Amino acid sequence: MHTRSDQSLSPGRIADLVRSLFVGPDMQDALQRIADSAVDLVGGCDYAGVSVTDGEGGIRTLCYTHGVVLKHNTLQSRVAEGPCVDVAEGVEFLHVADLAHEHRWPHYAAEASELPFGSMLLYRLFTRTDVLGVLAMYSDSPDAFPPHTHEVGTVLSAHATAALAASHHIANLNRALKTRETIGQAQGILMERHRMTPDQAWEHLRAVSQDRNVKVAQLAEQISRTGEDPHRTVRSHTASKREKRDNTP
Repeated sequence: MHTRSDQSLSPGRIADLVRSLFVGPDMQDALQRIADSAVDLVGGCDYAGVSVTDGEGGIRTLCYTHGVVLKHNTLQSRVAEGPCVDVAEGVEFLHVADLAHEHRWPHYAAEASELPFGSMLLYRLFTRTDVLGVLAMYSDSPDAFPPHTHEVGTVLSAHATAALAASHHIANLNRALKTRETIGQAQGILMERHRMTPDQAWEHLRAVSQDRNVKVAQLAEQISRTGEDPHRTVRSHTASKREKRDNTP
């Protein structure tokens, strides 16, 4: 078990930490620095990690300081219960003072007793609209987290939330840019092959999208991939069938 002086919790030390968290654009690096800093800064913390859940009890570990954190999350995923699952599903903060006397998760507790955890602090990482993950801190000893460590944990959880939210925002922007590019390609095909103006091509995409009950992005991807207008293809196929039927003796 690590020991730390009160100096490790000084405002200047925390400020230095915050400035160091986002020296690069990589979300994974930022989360790893947060987990490492939890062990360095939070009194009593021997292990830490950040994880996300799939909404059905499954847990995916984004970063961890020691392999036992990954093992712990694997256990929770297998039994679909445990402290990380509870925090991800609605509890904003959870303090497990003595894991050996914990009875809230019977399936989990039966195997968790084999892990070197005595106590835990867990924080839900969330915005006003989304639950993004869980920051978990563990100690070898029971009752290891004094009250003032909650403040440091809150600071770390806020910055872990910021890192995850920024990553999600960038991913959404990339998807939006990709969708816009695909729609632009589909408009270009319609303009070139069917002598449409940009506005006509867009209105045509919208009309076919509504008529076929598919998203504009999906329709645009199909046009970009095949080079064909699905609306005209369907009409041509229908007309061919009608002509074949009419010519049948």
